[in-house]
Amino acid sequence: MKKLPKTITKTVRAVLLGTALTLAGGTVFTGAQPVAAASASDAQAVYNQFRKYTSNPASLAQARKYLMNHISKVGSGYGTVMTLQLENAQRAGLERFSEKLYTESVQKALMDAQINNDMTYTEILKQVKQPAIRKLIEEVWDKGYKLETSEGMYYAVMHYEGFKVFKPYISKDIAAYIDIMATESNKPSTFDAAVVITWDELIGRAAIMSDYVQKYSKSNRTAAIRNEMSYTVPLILLGSDNTPAYDYDTNELDPELRRACDHVLTEGAGDNKVLNILAKLMPLLDAAGNKKTPEVEAYLDQVVKQYTEL
Repeated sequence: MKKLPKTITKTVRAVLLGTALTLAGGTVFTGAQPVAAASASDAQAVYNQFRKYTSNPASLAQARKYLMNHISKVGSGYGTVMTLQLENAQRAGLERFSEKLYTESVQKALMDAQINNDMTYTEILKQVKQPAIRKLIEEVWDKGYKLETSEGMYYAVMHYEGFKVFKPYISKDIAAYIDIMATESNKPSTFDAAVVITWDELIGRAAIMSDYVQKYSKSNRTAAIRNEMSYTVPLILLGSDNTPAYDYDTNELDPELRRACDHVLTEGAGDNKVLNILAKLMPLLDAAGNKKTPEVEAYLDQVVKQYTEL
């Protein structure tokens, strides 16, 4: 079982340190990393060509490939903006592209090939024999998505691991954002209404998100991380339908969740807001015999409301 570092806040701070940099147009990034110098005209030319690709949904794959090949030629300001614009374009095109996967013939072909979430792109291509389906899988990858399955359906999701190639050329806050999103993309916290990672890992993810929001309050992607927290924090406090935090019959807290909470608080909560939520919850549970009493439930409702109404 994966263990959290005893001093999660110290670890997070070491990863997420940075200073503020404001770009034209009011967009704020932090901790811009040094890259090879580029002339303003060259950088502008790269950016203009990239924008031509991202402005056309049919050119999304070209936009991604172009950025991979040219981001090293511009400064971190342009590199950061272009990386965010690529993410925006991928998100905007995801639902439209996914329609190609929802046809009966595609779903049947993927099911017959026994495609699962543990397979790599190369392994999927080895399993799929039909040329048309193989071409579609290649398009999934080229556009920056990845294939997943749940409840008997196959669909495309954002592949944030693919964004890590841009990290040396962008601001530190966006690099940290990519790491957070890639963690969930690579190994989702839930599957079929069940928590499928350890409670330790789930708490760790939420704690890192909390430190991100605090340290990079003016980042372009702080709102996106807050949105992630609106799902992750309630998941810690309440669990999911198939992995409840409290037993449906006895109202007793899952022993493994209690152990994970005690472990992460070994050296205190520091200034991490998520850990402070747990630090206030533990004494209430101690007084309640580790059960969800009305007092405990009132506290949980109060905290969950704060995060779900962000």
